[in-house]
Amino acid sequence: MNERIKKVRETLDLTQEEFGRRIGSARNTIANYENGNRNPSNSVILSICREFNVNEDWLRSGEGEMFCKLETNDIVAKATRLLGE
Repeated sequence: MNERIKKVRETLDLTQEEFGRRIGSARNTIANYENGNRNPSNSVILSICREFNVNEDWLRSGEGEMFCKLETNDIVAKATRLLGE
């Protein structure tokens, strides 16, 4: 899973600090996940999936597509939320 966490972060062009801030984790925690020194908890996995629209099956096992397909309403809701930040 460590390689897939790093792939998500790099695909989104985020630093470890930016990625961690978005899911409520410290930069060094993200580094430990990516290096395989630490395994993310279920709550961290779910946070990654929710925040970045990552397919949980792909993150856990490598099966399927990296990202979930969004419906138009989901895209509008996410854009609205981002604009409000």
